[in-house]
Amino acid sequence: MKLFGVGIMMVVEICMNHREDSTMKYDFTTIMDRHGKDAIAIDGVGLPGKPGLPDEGFDVIPMWIADMNFPTVPSVQEAIIKRVSHPAFGYFAPSEEYYQSIIDWQNKRNGVTGLLPEHIGYENGVLGGLLSALTAYAAPGDAVLVHSPTYIGFTHCLNNNGFPHRT
Repeated sequence: MKLFGVGIMMVVEICMNHREDSTMKYDFTTIMDRHGKDAIAIDGVGLPGKPGLPDEGFDVIPMWIADMNFPTVPSVQEAIIKRVSHPAFGYFAPSEEYYQSIIDWQNKRNGVTGLLPEHIGYENGVLGGLLSALTAYAAPGDAVLVHSPTYIGFTHCLNNNGFPHRT
């Protein structure tokens, strides 16, 4: 989904500029009601092609799909809301500020020196990132071991790009 466009840059900037000495306090224990909120992990259970309903007396444990069952950190939500307040959503290319944020963060956090923009790959999605990482170590036709269960997008991505997989 290309809704965020340049907004993802704001999220990256907020995360990269998070002060080293600040302590993030976050609630990972509150249970959020996700029914009817575009949560296929919850609302898809029992539908054709999805996991079946649990036995009576048992709760749905949505571990069959990559999803979060806790709220997004407030700074990310705020950055997205700020970006969405502008009415145009277009395509973008990573800016100099984007690369510099990564370079600065790697230097500050990991002591990396000599990192240049051309050393940094950019992907706008998990599946593209998966393929980029995989092709750094393997070639189409090489078998890939995949844990099970896994996100079906991973297996489709592997199959569609010539990587037979085994679970």
